[in-house]
This record gives sequence, C-alpha cells and structure tokens, in this order.
Amino acid sequence: MEQADRLRHQQVERAQYESDLAQRRYMRVDPDNRLVADSLEADWNHTLRALAQAQEDYTRRREQDARVLTEEQRAAILALASDFPRLWRDPTTPDRERKRMIRLLMEDVTLNRDQQCAQRIARDLRRAGMRQVTTSVELIMPEEGRRTPRSLVSSVRRSMRTSVRIPL
Repeated sequence: MEQADRLRHQQVERAQYESDLAQRRYMRVDPDNRLVADSLEADWNHTLRALAQAQEDYTRRREQDARVLTEEQRAAILALASDFPRLWRDPTTPDRERKRMIRLLMEDVTLNRDQQCAQRIARDLRRAGMRQVTTSVELIMPEEGRRTPRSLVSSVRRSMRTSVRIPL
C-alpha cells in the first residue's frame, strides 16, 4: 500500500512539473506573438487541469486506503461467512442474491463429455481463490443430445448445495 501511495504521489509530482514547465514557456513568449501565446496559454491551462485531476485522485485514493474495518465490522463479516448455509437456505433470500453469492464463490463450472464413455460427464468446479475440483458423474445421455438431462441438472444442484463450503 505504501508503494502504491508513492507511485500516485509521483504522478502528482510529474503533473506539477509539466504545469510549471508550461507556465515558464508561456511567461517567456513574446507578447507580440499572439498566436504562439494563445497556444502556450491553452497548453498551460490543460496541464493545470491535469494537475488538479491528479491531486484529486491522489487525495481520494489516500482516503480510501485509510479506511480500515473496525472490529465490529470485521466480526459482522466473519459471522455472515460462518452463517452462509443458513443464509442460503433462508426462504426470504431471493434467487438473484443466491446467484450473486455463487458468482462470488465460483470462478466457473465446466461440463465435459468423457471421450471413452459417452455417458460419463466430468464436472470441473473452480472456486474463487482455490484449486480446481473435478468429479465424474455417470449419466444416461439423450439420443438427440440437445437437452440437458434432468438427472444432470439435479446432480449439479445437489453438488452445489453440498460442496459450497467456506473455510475460515
């Protein structure tokens, strides 16, 4: 965090240097040369706006970095994480919120048909920040191959209910 703050401060210093340079150029121009003076003044104004933006960004990011969770907030987050199964099964939790929770926990789910046995499906689950988990499921695939079998859907749903665990 200290290194990021130093890099952001260097951006402000570069913007300040560019602004000072543009100001010196404008101050040295011959007043009789109005076209050049107008161009240099426009450049100076542009660098002043860039400097103000850089300073604003730097201040905003420092304030964001300074925000620290209180012990109460940290305890509330840990309690919510430990109550995940209760929250998941709560009938008042809407499906869209369950989908959001899954998106936070799972990177992706891939279903692949086994090359040797067409009725076997390999399910790869990649959890966010964790290793990949592969399981095989024995299914009877439909002939047309266009519909997802109900047994596969129910198997995935069952495994999602049982395999979603939050380690603390």
